[in-house]
Amino acid sequence: MNRPRQRYSRLLVPKRSGDDAVLGLLALHDPLGFEDAGRDLIAFFRDADAARGAADVLGSRKIHHDLTTDIAEGDPLEAYRAASQPFPIGRRLWMEPGEPPLARAPEGRICLRVPASRAFGTGSHASTRLALLALEDEALEGRTVLDVGTGSGVLALAAAALGARLAVGLDTDAEAVFVARENLANHPFGERVRLYAGPLSACAGKFDLVVANMLAGEILPEARRLLGGASRRGRVLLSGVTRDREPSVLAKMRTGRWKLDGRRTEGEWISLCLAHA
Repeated sequence: MNRPRQRYSRLLVPKRSGDDAVLGLLALHDPLGFEDAGRDLIAFFRDADAARGAADVLGSRKIHHDLTTDIAEGDPLEAYRAASQPFPIGRRLWMEPGEPPLARAPEGRICLRVPASRAFGTGSHASTRLALLALEDEALEGRTVLDVGTGSGVLALAAAALGARLAVGLDTDAEAVFVARENLANHPFGERVRLYAGPLSACAGKFDLVVANMLAGEILPEARRLLGGASRRGRVLLSGVTRDREPSVLAKMRTGRWKLDGRRTEGEWISLCLAHA
């Protein structure tokens, strides 16, 4: 007797300036994985109720979406595998979103294991890639790093992997911090990462590098605190900024003794590095 074909649900969201925030919302509903489909972001779900719950959250925030449930598939893990292929970033990093890992990192590369099905950022989004590339170019050996809006913890983990003696990941979403703590256990350098749930205002101390992979609308209200978190010779790295919001971000951040010291772009996304003038 033939076994019944398994079913899945597909939630399509047109790409917009809040992609990372949308990924975070969808990840709370236990998706199988994500797929970048040109102009659209697609989330796949095994459980139809979970897909409907994710769609309801998007609807409550007036985020356009298209939900299709009860789709028959030949391979029950096809959607997850599509989102779980390992890939290189920059010169030294190797992203492994599979669970369990699908491949060993090539020689000379450092593996970052951030499972796609639990992710608030696996390195696949342009703003995260830009931040990782910028981290590679920073002199992190023996330094301290603050990762604001840490999500999956991928940037804090990357900082530790690249030599930081301490990386602190901070996020107001307690569920994201819970997932990030699980990710730390996958890395020998995870012991150099500390994670906290709470606002930036609750974070004391100064850091050699402050990283924020957040949307411009989240960066601007925290501009003073982001700059204030950097030590006297510290630097601030911003990603998640779109081209249309770059002027307003620079106008707010490039004040007094701060100057623009680096800039990367990918499509509409921009990362900015600020240093003391």
